[in-house]
Amino acid sequence: MKMHCWKCETEMRREEDFFHGFKIMGWKCPACKEIIYDAKDIQPILQYNKLKGSKRGLTVTVGTLGNSKIVRIPKVAEQIYRIGKGNKLRLDLEPERISIRVKA
Repeated sequence: MKMHCWKCETEMRREEDFFHGFKIMGWKCPACKEIIYDAKDIQPILQYNKLKGSKRGLTVTVGTLGNSKIVRIPKVAEQIYRIGKGNKLRLDLEPERISIRVKA
């Protein structure tokens, strides 16, 4: 698939770029440096920023599965961090806090 820059008509290249701190693919013009992102890639990031800015944040509920406790990850977090079945998450334990990190 080819895409041309809407500003200068130069053929754009598919490149990895940062959008609000997240790595995503976009189309970049080598001439004028204009970048175009796919809406499906930036929408979860925009939702994340909206949640991050709100006082309610992102709240999840603890459930039970057999003898274990489970936490479901909301779709917006799944999309942003590209979390899928089999991915490893790291729990950092501190007094009064548990942080979850996506392992690379």
